[in-house]
Order: sequence, then C-alpha cells, then structure tokens
Amino acid sequence: MEQAAGSGGGRKGGIVVLVVLGVIFLAILILILVNAGRSRPAVQQRAETLTVLPLRIRIRTEPNAKAPVVSTASQGAQLIVLEDRGSWVRVQDTEGLSGWAERNFLERTAERDRRLERFAAIRKLPALGGLARSRTQLFAGPGIFYPLVGELPEGTQVRVFTRDHDFYAIDHDSGVAYADIDAIDVSATGAPSLDVAPTSASNAPPPTATDTTATAAPPIPTETAATASTASVEPPPVPAPSEPPPGGGVYAVVPAGGTQPEEVDRVVPRYPPLARRANVAGAVVIRGIVRRDGTIDNVEIIKDLPYGLGDAARDAVSRWRFRPATYRGEPIDVYYTVTVNFRLQ
Repeated sequence: MEQAAGSGGGRKGGIVVLVVLGVIFLAILILILVNAGRSRPAVQQRAETLTVLPLRIRIRTEPNAKAPVVSTASQGAQLIVLEDRGSWVRVQDTEGLSGWAERNFLERTAERDRRLERFAAIRKLPALGGLARSRTQLFAGPGIFYPLVGELPEGTQVRVFTRDHDFYAIDHDSGVAYADIDAIDVSATGAPSLDVAPTSASNAPPPTATDTTATAAPPIPTETAATASTASVEPPPVPAPSEPPPGGGVYAVVPAGGTQPEEVDRVVPRYPPLARRANVAGAVVIRGIVRRDGTIDNVEIIKDLPYGLGDAARDAVSRWRFRPATYRGEPIDVYYTVTVNFRLQ
C-alpha cells in the first residue's frame, strides 16, 4: 500500500511540473510575440496624390484600355494612388471608388510645378493675334499624343505666344495649351512689314520711318488655297513693363517712354523659284530678338509658307541690322516681329 501511495504521489507531482512548464512556455511565447510586435517599426506608407490633366478620364476595373469603366474623373480632380504598374496606376477618388487609370493622363505635384513654370515663361513672350479656322482641339503639349485639355470653336480669337514644331502655344484659361498650326491663322497686325516680289533686289536701302511703323498688309489676291489668307486679328493689349526683366533679360515690348528698334540695313528675301512656279504667295511672320548691339538672333518662323518661303524670310531677317531699342536712355534687348509679304506680280 505504501508503494501504491508513493506511485500516485509521483504521478501528481509530474502533472504539476508539466502544467507549470506549459504555463512558463506559454508566457514566454506571449512575451516573444509582444516584443516582436513592439520592435517592428510602424511603416506608414504615405499616399501619393495625382491630378487629372485631360478634360476627363475613365477609371477601369483592370489596367487595360478595354476593361469596363468604374467611374470617370474630370480635369483637376485629385486621385490617391493605391498601386503603381508603370503605364497604369490603381487610384481611388474622393468617393472611395477605386480602379485603374492611365499614368500619362495624371501628373505629380512636381510635374505640375514644372509645367506651370514653363507656361509662365511662355506667357512672357509677345503675343500675336490668332483665329481658329475650324473647331480645334487643344493639347497639354506640342503633339497629338499629349492629353486633350480643351477645344476651340470655329472663329475663336486667341493669343499666340510661340510656335513649337507643328503646334502653336496659345493662351488658354490663364495658362497655355497647344493647337495645330494649320488650325490657327496668325496675324502680326501692327508689326513692321516688308513686301517681296519675284523681281525684288537682293538688298534694299534702309527703310524710311513709315516703313518701320507699317500696319497690316492688305489682302493678297494671288494667295493660293494652300496658303490661306491672313486674318486681321489683333491680340489683346499687353501692358508695357515698367521694370527691366529679372537678370537683365529680354523685354517682350519696349516700355512706355522708350524707343523702338529701327532697321538701318535689311536684306530683302529672295522669292524661291519653286514657290513662283507653284503660284504660292502670302504672309510669313518672323520673330527674333534685337540685341543691344543692333544684331538680331533667335530668329524663328512663327507663321510659315511652303516651298521655302518661310526659310527665305528667316534667312534674310537674320542678316538685318538695327538701331537698338532704348529705355531710360540705355539700349535694351527686345523681341521684334516682322511680316514678310510674298507677292506675285
């Protein structure tokens, strides 16, 4: 009996030991898990926000242009990025709806800042008058692969700042948009002009005072359909700057009280033989910068004509010499625009 009692006591003791060990093991395990959770840093991924650039985009169920549409987002809307796959991003709108959108239609804050900075520089250029010949699409950049940002009805008057390849940078909603050059008729109304005929001499004497203040050229009856007539459209007035551009830059216009650049030696463009044989005539608009030393550089073709007419005008104007513009008695750099009228006789 004593042996049986000792055996029963040993079993009870063993069970107690096992229970104690189990409790200790469980406590250690809990401590390990708690400490592991505390030691792991809390990673908070900052949600990136993108802005819609086109007039409207479609948000789809899958990163595929043929996938069903979940919702749409309008220009300027803010979308939160949930996942980025390069050309497609999964986004969430303000209503909590999520889906996939094409990355090219969205811009980051830094991208937007760079775009607005570029537009601010473009808007400092002297503006020319323009007229939409037909219903015209507007793009965010100089190409049809940029997002659509607007549209011009036929006959809309616009301000044209510059030409970038085959697109005009125009004033749009206090910013800049791009329109196909064939859709906008540009006129440098009020700018100096020069008439060129097939029999014009290669050089001409310095112009008179009336030459340098010439108004818009009269209509050219010989202009062909390929070179549509120039519209007499004046851009809205641009206030003359009262202070020099930062860093001694280029004035868009001569400030009030200053003197305009005056041509003292100009080369008359030759009339390209191909243009004569094709019976092509019309107006070419050239713009450059008249420097303090009387030279002109950065000469560009704003309004072109085929068969080398634009190149002929630019090459000739590049060799002109001027009495520079002045302001407060000092010579200044200023933009200069001239219309070269090619006329068949």
